[in-house]
Amino acid sequence: MKLRDNGLGKNSMFTKRLNRQTVLDLLRREPTQSRADLARVTQLSPQSLSNIIGDLERAGLIEAAGKVYGGKGQPPTNYRIVPESGFGIGLHLDRDVVRASVLDFAFRAKANRSLEVDTSSLPKVHRAIDALVETLIDDLGVSREHVWGIGIASPRLRDAHDLDTDRLEGSFWSELRAYELDRRLAEDKQMAVVVENDANAGALAELTFGKGRSVRDFCYLFLGHGLGAGFVHDGALFRGGWTNAGEVGRILVDRDGKDVFIESILSVDGLMDWLSAGSLRQRHEAKALSLLVETDIQATHAWIADAATRLRWLIAMLENTLDPHTIILGGDLPEWVIDGLIERAEPLPHTIAVRADRTEKRLQKGLMDRDMIALGAAAMPLLATVEAAPAERWSVTGVVPDLFRGFE
Repeated sequence: MKLRDNGLGKNSMFTKRLNRQTVLDLLRREPTQSRADLARVTQLSPQSLSNIIGDLERAGLIEAAGKVYGGKGQPPTNYRIVPESGFGIGLHLDRDVVRASVLDFAFRAKANRSLEVDTSSLPKVHRAIDALVETLIDDLGVSREHVWGIGIASPRLRDAHDLDTDRLEGSFWSELRAYELDRRLAEDKQMAVVVENDANAGALAELTFGKGRSVRDFCYLFLGHGLGAGFVHDGALFRGGWTNAGEVGRILVDRDGKDVFIESILSVDGLMDWLSAGSLRQRHEAKALSLLVETDIQATHAWIADAATRLRWLIAMLENTLDPHTIILGGDLPEWVIDGLIERAEPLPHTIAVRADRTEKRLQKGLMDRDMIALGAAAMPLLATVEAAPAERWSVTGVVPDLFRGFE
């Protein structure tokens, strides 16, 4: 077996980049830490850690945050991330709306916007997104070199070689892929563009801002028009051999003697069909969807009861195959509907997840922020920029900024 050219341990430069990435991740989780704190966790030698700290300071990514007094000897210096060192723009492309968010390098939200788009013309979609990105950059008031890239999340596969891509993605998303929006944006803006599916972006948002912060392995279920999953293993997205892991909505289940995709039941579209509102499925903005389900509370509760049986089955399958610390449920459904699904799914099936030392609930509600997918997308270019080998972890078009040019 041939090792990848940039594989772990292949050269000292890769190891150095990986160590920088590790230190930044630790500082993001615990905002201020000393060299002693970082050395204890990373187990790096004092000299190696000193070199890493020096590199990160010269790159403007971290800074001294004062000294800690009260102990013996010379008081240690704490370090923290410099939030304004870089920014990421995230775009969540849905059927008729684009939600946009901006994060700084400390993963603090700086802006959120939404824009309705005319999907009848791909050039119109392109122009609308182009103008939205320009507005966000202008609003930031920083030089373009500090905007490290754009993340795009949408209901599409990362891998384009699946023979059934058109049916899996839907015609609009297949056409958008062929249009190469990521390439066009990268050329227009002279920035790196990172592409991910919406469920993975949601999992990244949970890992960064939500329930996933306290666990290293979890499944995130995203109930949008369809049903997708993002898997996090050891604190990082798990994408599978062909990078398409998480297409759980395409699992077949029995319904009235016929095999159907589970997402035809357990999704926004499944609820719309149940309410005989299929003609309204193209639009499910939060207010419109909430109004629709509340006009027929009884039918909505009946759907919750039916869909919860499918959710219980899916929970059992995911727990017995992936052994996650927890399963997080989120999506575009009204929050009270998500609450109802979780409540009606109880009691959960007896699986390997039943254990005496459990600290997290087996099934719990995730972030219900309408901008969370865009926030996850905004984190993508920030993470890719400090990756040891970004092309191996992310689907990137354009050039990722080299923050350490000149002193490696």
